[in-house]
Amino acid sequence: MRTTCVIALTFLVLAASVHAGPAVTVSVSPTTIGQGRTVAVTVTGDLPDGTLQVRFAGRTWPLYRASDRWHTYLGTDPNTAPGARAIVIELVDHDSVRVLARRTITVRGVPFPRRTIVFDPETLALLTPSFQIPLTGRISSPYGVISIYQGASHGWHHGVDIAAPEGEIVRAANSGIVRLAEPLPLSGDTVIVDHGMGILTFYMHMSAIDVTPGEIVQRGAVVGRVGSTGLATGPHLHWGVRVNGVYVDPLLWTR
Repeated sequence: MRTTCVIALTFLVLAASVHAGPAVTVSVSPTTIGQGRTVAVTVTGDLPDGTLQVRFAGRTWPLYRASDRWHTYLGTDPNTAPGARAIVIELVDHDSVRVLARRTITVRGVPFPRRTIVFDPETLALLTPSFQIPLTGRISSPYGVISIYQGASHGWHHGVDIAAPEGEIVRAANSGIVRLAEPLPLSGDTVIVDHGMGILTFYMHMSAIDVTPGEIVQRGAVVGRVGSTGLATGPHLHWGVRVNGVYVDPLLWTR
């Protein structure tokens, strides 16, 4: 009976060691910080192959190996919410992520001072991220409208149509690089401006194009003239904004 119990106990110990995973020691210092301060994290232990990372405050941070341990620093700023915040040590191996350890620190709110600055209009424009509407006119077709042609649905409207007289000046909504400037079968005389970070603006159905591919344009520069080229029923500008491949409501970018 005693032999059976010893064998069973040995099996349980072995099973527990198999499922426990690698043993690591995690040092976090300090454990209480104010916003704007930094936390040092050190991990030691005999770890299997894989990449170590730390998850903290909504993002992941790399760990850097130095001899027999791994180090990293976790920064906080005024946007880091005060309170108890988890620090999670993870091991990434191909497509799997395994949690090795968890620690908790306390972030204290800091009463940062305020300052009031008044800029001249030209300087203030540098801080304005909003796009400007390419021309003034009536929105004849808003974003998202379902189009029915000859009784059949042809999808939803990827931008806004701005009705304006033929030949009215169309201006760049923001600074960028012209990626396309040519007539197309459906969208007529078309200009596409690349504003960086995956943001493109589209100017369609124009009667004239005033820029060339590769040209750098500034916010408010003339890119073309209102027209009704391509698939259009009257003079207007189709203006669209695409963010990393997705057409979004362009008017929301002007607010």
